[in-house]
Amino acid sequence: MLVFQLMFVSLFLLQTTSSGLGRHSLMVLISHISGSTVFPEFNMVLMLDDIQVGYYDSTMDRAMRVGGGGEKEGELDVGQDGTSVLQVIIFNMRERLNWAKQNFNLTGVVVYQRLVGCEVLEGQPVFSMFRGATNGQDFESMMYNMTHFTVAGSNSWEMWLDVVKRTVIQTLYSNFYLPFCVRSLQTLLDREKNLVMRRVRPRVRVLTKQVVGGARVTCLATDFYPRHINLTLLRDGRPVDEDELTGGSVLPNGNGLYQVRKTLTVDDEELRRKHSYTCAASHLSLDNRMEVSWRAEFSRSHRVPVVSVPVSVLLLVLLLMVLWWRRRRARSDGVAMETQEEEAEDQDRAAAADPATCESPE
Repeated sequence: MLVFQLMFVSLFLLQTTSSGLGRHSLMVLISHISGSTVFPEFNMVLMLDDIQVGYYDSTMDRAMRVGGGGEKEGELDVGQDGTSVLQVIIFNMRERLNWAKQNFNLTGVVVYQRLVGCEVLEGQPVFSMFRGATNGQDFESMMYNMTHFTVAGSNSWEMWLDVVKRTVIQTLYSNFYLPFCVRSLQTLLDREKNLVMRRVRPRVRVLTKQVVGGARVTCLATDFYPRHINLTLLRDGRPVDEDELTGGSVLPNGNGLYQVRKTLTVDDEELRRKHSYTCAASHLSLDNRMEVSWRAEFSRSHRVPVVSVPVSVLLLVLLLMVLWWRRRRARSDGVAMETQEEEAEDQDRAAAADPATCESPE
């Protein structure tokens, strides 16, 4: 069980280097739960940049990779070094959780979480780190950024590292963890390059919605990858102040891609000025900036309809009733006219059949 658990954490330290292109990271979030719960003792999620590439929980007793590009899930193999690193981390997390329970009088279910990982920029290591928390409170952190090694703990908690321990850990990170991280990142990037290095062009639109007293103009970019994008809403060619806009957070689209929107609320007075609004997007998948424009036209079409949907339905029903009544009346008039004509014909026949009615008076 420990072997597979720690295989995950070994991957934690990797930061993706991908043929020296761009900035990449590999992070692992590990949760260790002590106490009686329905959850596994250890649970890990492995993220390459923003893509989940693996997971583990101690009830399975094995680490699994998340298939990409049509691949099926399979067991995650990180090699002997990865297994060793994971074992060390799992052992250390158990030790740290027990220390916290004893020193802070924690009882019942206690959760210790750790985020571990590192980054590589243009193929060169940037930093490696871990951050730990107990029951949602920061507990300890460590960062090694090639030139500085820092260890910190919560202000209310006693630091547990003396000078000797810090020196040992710094040496371990610089001579083992960091090189291992770079090698592992390269391996994962080579395997997942079709996902991590893909470029998906955004679909950019300007959406308008009528509201009381004006309208909302929304600049929307959706279905793009990677997540980094520069989205700007322009009014007559000039950027709208960010303080006037709502939104702007890049959100997952649910399909491995992303979306972002920025919305401006304009009143009737601004609509009367008939400004031109442009949604401009810059993205790695685009050679040039993509722009989509819309010009306001203050008219009934840009005002909030007075008739709501239920009233519209009612009017439609009334219209149909009027048409039906007119048709029925027209049909009734036609039947009455035919009846009068038939009565006149009957009278003519009766007059022709009675000679007395044909004699002229003398």
